[in-house]
Amino acid sequence: MNVDEIVSHYDTHGYAVVPGLLAGPVLDELLELTARIEARAADSIADDAWFDFDQDANGKRTIQRIKKPNRIDPFYARLAGHPKIVDVLNRLIGPNIRLNHTKMNMKAANGGAALEWHQDWAFAPHTNMSTCVASIMLDGASAENGAMQVIPGSHKGPLLDHHDEEGYFAGAVDVSQIALDKAALLAGPPGTVSFHHPMTLHGSSVNRSGRSRRILFYEYAATDAFPLFYKLDWEEYDSRIVAGPPTSEVRFEQNYVKLPFPSRAGSSIYKIQAESNRRYFAEAM
Repeated sequence: MNVDEIVSHYDTHGYAVVPGLLAGPVLDELLELTARIEARAADSIADDAWFDFDQDANGKRTIQRIKKPNRIDPFYARLAGHPKIVDVLNRLIGPNIRLNHTKMNMKAANGGAALEWHQDWAFAPHTNMSTCVASIMLDGASAENGAMQVIPGSHKGPLLDHHDEEGYFAGAVDVSQIALDKAALLAGPPGTVSFHHPMTLHGSSVNRSGRSRRILFYEYAATDAFPLFYKLDWEEYDSRIVAGPPTSEVRFEQNYVKLPFPSRAGSSIYKIQAESNRRYFAEAM
């Protein structure tokens, strides 16, 4: 799939999957580094600045998320500016690009947690919608191990309500509003990169396989898209520009925004959704 085909599919469906976008030495280094980072989790006794943990039904602790890997090792920061990724983003959100956020979600074998249906715009609204998430599959992703699923075309629809009946941010939508029969699976071998629009409805099931499913998420925005949901340190903020010059200009679009507040459980989507009664994937075990 060339860049024109990626852009056409993304514009029509709200996502694109590119098998083999990362391969060879860069993928090998990503896998080797991540294994070394995971090994350090043995020294952590609880959630900390690097790791969030999950616990299975047998009490076994597993890594659920590596937080802000770009701050853990410079390789992750450099990888965010990989030319093959930036070439696609240049066409999707423009030539001036900032890395907004990074995380690696880890679905452990035989039970890694689900993520319920949601739209990223509910978590990360900006002054304009020139934002995009690139998801790098470290392991092969499949239906069995909890690959991401999306609702094609949902990026053209409205922002659905992610707040519960009491007004708290639930981090998930009422699935009765979703045409679940249209869900598409974002599957692929290691090194596959998928791109999805901030309004695209997506989620993922529990990992029922005997192998892990790790995805490195890079969240990007045009440099003139200003975040509406967190404070920032300007020097550090500018240090995350991967293409184009720094700017203090802000571009506004007339988009609907409902801030992800108030919240009962901080900023982790896993913890926010755990406090919600909106279940689809978790109840389907």
